[in-house]
Amino acid sequence: MPARNDALALTGIATLVAGFDQLTKTALISLVVPGRGTFRLDLVGDFVAVEYAENRGAAFGLFAGLAPVLALASVAILVALLLYYAREPMPPLWHTIAVGSITGGAIGNLVDRVRLGYVVDFISVGPWPNFNIADAAITIGIAVWLYGWLRSEAEWGATRIIDLES
Repeated sequence: MPARNDALALTGIATLVAGFDQLTKTALISLVVPGRGTFRLDLVGDFVAVEYAENRGAAFGLFAGLAPVLALASVAILVALLLYYAREPMPPLWHTIAVGSITGGAIGNLVDRVRLGYVVDFISVGPWPNFNIADAAITIGIAVWLYGWLRSEAEWGATRIIDLES
């Protein structure tokens, strides 16, 4: 079981990510009537923009129309990830950051799926499909996890949340 401060840090990261994700989506929806027309605000030429999109599938719009299945799959993956994390008695800092980011992103998108039946995407960069804060956090979390996992445990093992209870 992770130290109390590690669990608090993970919860804090997840809460910040999910909260910021929902806040940005709510702000965007207040500018746009979902399902009607388009909204696009170019920020850097036409390469970077804020552009409203409804993603009814998984990543890149795959598996559209399977929102209930995707919601259940998200919950199952999230539970497995948190159980894996809970097995570590003293998780390194990179692990806490990665799992917190992934958890917060998954919760942010899950809230959309349950509440709206689709995920609101609004960040448009070049030719890539639109994404949101939750998607970015999940991607960053996976990258941090892979990077930390590939590094030697001796180098990363000592870098963890300070246990203030000692």
